[in-house]
Amino acid sequence: MTETTSVAQAAPPPAPTASAAGIRELPLEPGGTVEIHLSSSDLQIRGTDGDRVIVRTRDGRAVADEFSIDATANRVSIRDNQSGLRLGSLFFRVRGAPDLDIDIPRSTTVQVRTLSGDVVAEGIGGPSHWTSASGDLRVGVSAGPVAIETMSGDAALDAVTPIALTVRTVSGDLSVRAPRLDLLNASSTSGDVQVQADLAAGVAHSVSSVSGDVEIATASPVRVETQSIAGDVRVSGIHRSEGGRGRRTVVVGDGSVRVSVRTTSGDVRLRALGPGAIAQPAPAQPAPTQPAPTQPAPTQPAPQAPVVPAAESALPVVAEAEAAPNLVRRDAQPQPAAEAQSGAPSAVDDREQARLDVLRALERGELDVESASLRLEGLEESGPSASQGWS
Repeated sequence: MTETTSVAQAAPPPAPTASAAGIRELPLEPGGTVEIHLSSSDLQIRGTDGDRVIVRTRDGRAVADEFSIDATANRVSIRDNQSGLRLGSLFFRVRGAPDLDIDIPRSTTVQVRTLSGDVVAEGIGGPSHWTSASGDLRVGVSAGPVAIETMSGDAALDAVTPIALTVRTVSGDLSVRAPRLDLLNASSTSGDVQVQADLAAGVAHSVSSVSGDVEIATASPVRVETQSIAGDVRVSGIHRSEGGRGRRTVVVGDGSVRVSVRTTSGDVRLRALGPGAIAQPAPAQPAPTQPAPTQPAPTQPAPQAPVVPAAESALPVVAEAEAAPNLVRRDAQPQPAAEAQSGAPSAVDDREQARLDVLRALERGELDVESASLRLEGLEESGPSASQGWS
């Protein structure tokens, strides 16, 4: 028995096991948490069936020189090592931090925050929260809940089991594919939102966008309540519709699943699929637990959403102009959605309008992201009365 093996056996569980300079291994108890805060490094995360967090730099640089790692028995934190030149409140790295490959136990809770680095993750089997300023996110999960926040980066989520999803984006596009969403709560300022999933009954799903388009493809019996100021609403599949200018309700089947979709100028498209049209992905194959080579194979692109079969396109397609007088002509002046209803708007409508006002101000550059976020949080926390006086 070698000395290294003896030390590893005698060491308490929280102690890391060191190997090559470019690799760091740390034990983590079941149900533990991994927190990753990076600036410009690209990141690839892989869920495995092991009990260790394995951190590798792709160029072989020493992990300890480039990153600060704090570890306990049930928590591992990985951050950029603040080595470089500081001038007042500004910090400059002497050289860019290396890209990272990280293996984590599959059921780990994951919290990732990046500035400009891209993130690719697969095999994530615990709750996860992903935050990015300008980097792209491509995430594959087998459990939830999942929360995503982006500023200008795109986000793509591929789930192999039902999950709950909350998303906030400013200008990045969002693409979601899942067998079922137990909760969908997504909002975007100018990014497009595409969702392909069945939707669980008994909860209120919502999607909102200022200028981005919204597309939902589902086989669920939905009742989609749309509200748009200057966007078009189009539906494919067997359905019935209700409502007038600015507000429209589309009902598929018995309408037992409620979905709210609100846009300012973005278009709304609903694709009512036939039963079983949403593919049920096979569970992801377990990733090997052995350490991979220091230089990993090139990242494979994330799987693309399946193309809708040609037979589906034969379903009746009903545009707004053919279905109901809800189409806002491109040459018409936009009118507030509240005017489409008789009587005074409700407190909930006032609150939603105030939220849209904040997002429009953000898009025009009249508010910065932090100020807009604080106002939106205030609306969420204080209820409908908080909408009074916003401009």
